[in-house]
Amino acid sequence: MMVLQELLFPAPDLCGAPEMYFRSDGAVPARDTARLEKGASISADTFFNAFSVGKWRGYTRLDNLSLRLEVEGAARVALTHIHAAQDGAARSVLAERALNVPGGGTVELAFPGPLPEDGLLAFALTAEGEGAVLRGGSYCTKVNEAELNDVDIAIDICTYRREAYVEGNLALLNETFLNNPDSELRKHLEIYVSDNGQTLEAARLESDRVHIFKNRNTGGAGGFARGMLEIMDSPRRFSHVLLMDDDVLISADALLRTYRLLRLLRAEFAGKTIAGSLMRLDARHVQYESGAVWDGLEPRPRKENLDLRTLKNVLENEREERLDFNGWWYSCVPMAKIRPDNLPLPVFVHRDDVEFGLRTGSDILTLNGICVWHESFDNRYSSSMVYYETRNDLILNALHRPRFSGMDAVKLMARKLIVNVIRYRYHDCERVLKGVDDFCAGADFLMGADAEALNRQIMGNAYRFEPVEKLEIPFDERQYLDSLEKGKTRKVMLRVLFLNGLFLPAQGTNVVNAATCWPRTCYRKKALLNYDRTTDRGFVTRRSFAKSISMVLRMIGRALRLLRCYPAAAESYHVARGQMTSREFWTGYLNL
Repeated sequence: MMVLQELLFPAPDLCGAPEMYFRSDGAVPARDTARLEKGASISADTFFNAFSVGKWRGYTRLDNLSLRLEVEGAARVALTHIHAAQDGAARSVLAERALNVPGGGTVELAFPGPLPEDGLLAFALTAEGEGAVLRGGSYCTKVNEAELNDVDIAIDICTYRREAYVEGNLALLNETFLNNPDSELRKHLEIYVSDNGQTLEAARLESDRVHIFKNRNTGGAGGFARGMLEIMDSPRRFSHVLLMDDDVLISADALLRTYRLLRLLRAEFAGKTIAGSLMRLDARHVQYESGAVWDGLEPRPRKENLDLRTLKNVLENEREERLDFNGWWYSCVPMAKIRPDNLPLPVFVHRDDVEFGLRTGSDILTLNGICVWHESFDNRYSSSMVYYETRNDLILNALHRPRFSGMDAVKLMARKLIVNVIRYRYHDCERVLKGVDDFCAGADFLMGADAEALNRQIMGNAYRFEPVEKLEIPFDERQYLDSLEKGKTRKVMLRVLFLNGLFLPAQGTNVVNAATCWPRTCYRKKALLNYDRTTDRGFVTRRSFAKSISMVLRMIGRALRLLRCYPAAAESYHVARGQMTSREFWTGYLNL
């Protein structure tokens, strides 16, 4: 009997929202138990505790399923099937059974076959008599052990001066798996950390299954590439590489679910990447995205901003759709895709995961309950990223969108530059222009640039966040909260004609979210306080008519250059792609 998924209880250190674990009527789920008075009920049709039978049936050898419950007292349990319907959800009871376990114990109930081929399986427990206590449980299946896949996972972490995050995650992985003799993952997991900042105390943190390598600061692409090289050179033959960011909050259960899913995966789906969804750290029941597509301008998250406390959204999460890539916060990639001729593109940061996904084929499988938590990108702004987004977006489209033309490239550049003119971020306009110039310099520039020196140059005149009380524009909570809403843009034609009010007299100041900074919040303002709520810091940008017009004129000049150079530049990336993603290139690039 193989455990596929254990029941989880609210964990405040990860996600404390009870509805992510159980829906209850009169019951109170706690960290490791749920107590039910007579007549109270609890159901497991939730993000963490429902069983995704449609995906398990579709991609694995699963043909039977049982539910084990650790209960005490008298209760009635119903095994249920839930699937999407026009009005939200349709539910049917597959089997029911009365339980009476006075001293507590484990009961097992089989879901009647054949198992459904879509939706979710779950259970509902209703207390009878003097009540009941649910202490745990799991979904299990009977398997022939000889038919299970051999799965060994290498976790590839890239970090740059995030010691607290990395050490916390290593401590969790050591305690839960590597140093736990009872863990089924103990002998099937190793960790490889590329330390781009060279600040980790390797001697203290390393073991026979935790490996830390000092690495040049070549960005996320260089860090993950270094991990891939070390994993390929390991005497151990891994089946999968789990690419994982250094600053995520991870759940041990996500790794267990990934491992068990891979053990049962059918041979025709061996190329699947198991993708963890990204949950918001500031609202841990909200999913930021579950996979994404590339539309030529920017990544488009799938299943964005779903409140997964609701059954409707849990079912929506089951719906499969086209995915181009998954972010490298949690992507378990088959080793067949991690090859000496198929390493990341050396783009430093931003779009390395997008390009790798487009190149290797999406073939992505997501599953409710497999996720990590990360600071929302809605709250993150970095001035230097404007350069990397501009340059790397152009490279990405040149490589993967054959119909992307010089005129499309001009539109992409214009969109990025005009947005920054509207926000009065003239230093960021310079970064857009440099991104265009460096793209036009071709693949030779990308391969030959000193990544660390270039990054220092890009960051040289970046906007610096300072404590908000030190800024000359006073912070206004009302203005900031209003800036979070995109809202409807009034007088659109007037705003376009007058470059969002640039040719009209300026009126007052505003407080805006530094990451989003919608155009309506900048309209006709003299200055903006660009605010980051997570750090209570910000920076000020001021309107300059002369600088705005200068940037627009320079944009026109770059547009003419981009039209001329785009075909040759795009061809250079195509010709050099094999070299740029090879072991030989990365060995030299990282000075190994």
